[in-house]
Amino acid sequence: MRLLQVHTRELKEFTGQSIPPYAILSHTWGKCEVTFQDISKPDDKSYGHERYTKIDGCCRQAAKDGLDYVWIDTCCIDKSSSAELSEGINSMFQWYRKSRVCYVYLSDVSADNDPFTDDSDFRTSRWFTRGWTLQEILAPMELIFFDKCWKEIDVGRINRSLSSVRVESFRLAFPAEEQYLNRLGLLYLLSEITNIPKIVLDRGDFSQFCAAARFAWAADRETTRLEDRAYSLLGLLEVNMPLLYGEGDKAFMRLQEEVIKSRDDDSLLAWGYGQAPKTQSKLYADTVLAQSPLDFKYCHSFQKLATDETSPDVPLTTAHSAMTNIGMQMAIPLRPIDSKNGVLIAILRCLVPGTYDHRNHLVVPLVHTKGGDKNHYSRAPGSPPFLVRREKLFSLINNSKFLFSLSRVPLLWKLVIKKPIVTPIYIRESSPILPPPLTWPKSKRRECETVALHIGEVIAAGYEVASFYPPWITGRLAGANCLDLRLGSSIPARFILIFSKRRDLASGDLSFAICVSPKIRRMTQVNHRSALEFLMEQSRSLEVDMDRHGIHHDELEIEEKASTGHVRRIHKVRFEYMFGDVRIKCDVKEVNIPNSELERGRNRGESYVIGPLLEQESATWSTNNSDLPTLV
Repeated sequence: MRLLQVHTRELKEFTGQSIPPYAILSHTWGKCEVTFQDISKPDDKSYGHERYTKIDGCCRQAAKDGLDYVWIDTCCIDKSSSAELSEGINSMFQWYRKSRVCYVYLSDVSADNDPFTDDSDFRTSRWFTRGWTLQEILAPMELIFFDKCWKEIDVGRINRSLSSVRVESFRLAFPAEEQYLNRLGLLYLLSEITNIPKIVLDRGDFSQFCAAARFAWAADRETTRLEDRAYSLLGLLEVNMPLLYGEGDKAFMRLQEEVIKSRDDDSLLAWGYGQAPKTQSKLYADTVLAQSPLDFKYCHSFQKLATDETSPDVPLTTAHSAMTNIGMQMAIPLRPIDSKNGVLIAILRCLVPGTYDHRNHLVVPLVHTKGGDKNHYSRAPGSPPFLVRREKLFSLINNSKFLFSLSRVPLLWKLVIKKPIVTPIYIRESSPILPPPLTWPKSKRRECETVALHIGEVIAAGYEVASFYPPWITGRLAGANCLDLRLGSSIPARFILIFSKRRDLASGDLSFAICVSPKIRRMTQVNHRSALEFLMEQSRSLEVDMDRHGIHHDELEIEEKASTGHVRRIHKVRFEYMFGDVRIKCDVKEVNIPNSELERGRNRGESYVIGPLLEQESATWSTNNSDLPTLV
């Protein structure tokens, strides 16, 4: 390890236990940085004073803090040596962890600007958008933030080396409260900017967070080289691997494979959870592993369930996981959920805080793989991972609504409930097996009737298909905005499509579901990302009897609100049926609200929030409805 002497500005090499105390610099690279070759020629002034300002400020601050050495990535690694570069990147997390203090230099921030305002320089600093700085905010034991003039920013410091006595005394005084070492205002600010939980920022300990969460923290960060999106996460994922610049997206695939080999973590299958259509990797033909950290964007709070005590409903994995030439080999709790359509769900060992703890399970829908053995599966097209309440999941598995109430009594629950059995499986990329031909039961209609669903006009309005169920909905032509719905089976078929678009006037999405079956059509506004999840929950809806022939239509109005909370736009979705063809249309109407109405609305505190359904409403869902598939 090379360190820069703060007084002589000379590089010195150290190994093993001989490494002295040192400060370390965290910053973003500019166009002209002082390199190893530049710093090795102190008499050469060609690099200019402006380029040297960053290094000079770091050395002066370290000397002021009583340290003789600093480590700076621009000049302490000889990047012309591929072996040294590879060693440096694989060791960098530990170098930051072992430093006495980390100076965070924000070249685009002024200390005179209030960092806690919504549009502050601190919040919008480029430093929070770079891939390499993720490990630099989590690894060091102490962080100090400086502005472009090396003036300390009045935001507070992060100190993770404080005595545990302080934490213990706080725990005794406030046993029901979370214990933090550092200033809560700073932790809240950093958590809002980075999407990293406060407890991780406070302690720097992320051992309880699964791989999916760690990838999520890097979802919105960028790197100059594509491969560095993976290489910058080596320390965070606690793995090592050789660097192969030029491999592109394969770097991130190799990183996930290293995680699979190093520990039991099935959260790698959680990719796609909560994703909006434009950020989904693939909707119709999913791969086994994620394509980038962005696929884990909404997994930032996922924690590991390591023992039977933390989640008595999901058993521990007893076999190793590995990537083979067939696919991903793993052992995971697996349950059939819709035997008629051949859909199963894999139950992941992920704890999602804020959702009744382990009472909610994260599940991944799977289907049998075409051309594979009976234990070969693929991800179900159109069905991303989703959360399901424990009592809902196990009442379906055991076909008993009584378990809804029984789940509230843990001792009786353990006696009655059947724990899922861990099943060794392969998850492959191959196409899923199609179900047998569908027929109309007890009907004079054709054996297999197809309804055409035209979605071109709603797509033109900005909506996209976010999810669909069952997995066998197909388009007539590649890229065509017409889907074929093959209705019927021994139990009447039910097709569900969820359309979604980003809000233009505020953050978030607008979503609605279309349900089509031989008996009814249904439209409703939803807060679900998965059509299968929607099928498993109760919803309020509009219904039209499809047994009547001729022309029918329905309408659904969706209000889009501005950031002020007032309706500014109305999306009118129309469902039109004409002799076997269904067309989904959407018109958008702007709403002009007089200033006087806005003021009255503020005084009344008007608001409109689309939220999840009440538990009482969900509990009324019944599998006895003849229009629903049997979920067993």
